[in-house]
Amino acid sequence: MTGKLKAICTLKGHSGIVWNTSWHPKGQMLASCGEDKTIRLWNFKDGDKSTLKCLLADGHQRTVRAIAWSYCGQSLASASFDATIAIWDNKSGQFECNATLEGHENEVKSVAWSRSGSMLATCSRDKSVWVWEVWEDNEYECAAVLNAHSQDVKKVVWHPHEDILASASYDNSVKLYMEDASDKDWTCVGTLSSHTSTVWSLAFDKTGDRIVTSSDDRTLKIWQKYLPGK
Repeated sequence: MTGKLKAICTLKGHSGIVWNTSWHPKGQMLASCGEDKTIRLWNFKDGDKSTLKCLLADGHQRTVRAIAWSYCGQSLASASFDATIAIWDNKSGQFECNATLEGHENEVKSVAWSRSGSMLATCSRDKSVWVWEVWEDNEYECAAVLNAHSQDVKKVVWHPHEDILASASYDNSVKLYMEDASDKDWTCVGTLSSHTSTVWSLAFDKTGDRIVTSSDDRTLKIWQKYLPGK
């Protein structure tokens, strides 16, 4: 990396901890969420200047822990400690909550859209990972409830090119999931278990052949995919 990074602005408005941020795919808008139960959308259309585009304050009753834009940029998903996921869009001309997903029994910690936009994944303190199918007209249906972890699930991420889902947990492990082509059931197809404490986060590289995991054991681990026989 050449050059240097400098702070160009400070965004203020949240009244508590800011837990998560997500850039819109086109890069001109930023979403933030936090302890104050709100989501704030910031415009970045004038170079270094930013303005508050809108405040979304009526979707959740507790801390908003995570947010994620769909890859097409048309929808924003938010996950909350109130055990729900809210789906927002501005098809009416202003951002509104058009769906609330319920089912988790405890705090929802992470939310992620698949590359195709046809699926949404969530995870929770209730130790479960949910896969939701996205239908037309803002309809969402639970496709799977995955209970592979024995403790709080902290993070979910999708493979960048395939419908493969990964989750990180307080049980020190990472789980990988795929849909069985024969019966359409989602199952755990792999476990990464080298960390000695909570796995807080994980990410695929752009090829999807490597995963990096970060842990409370003060280490990062990089996992490489190898095809059978190699």
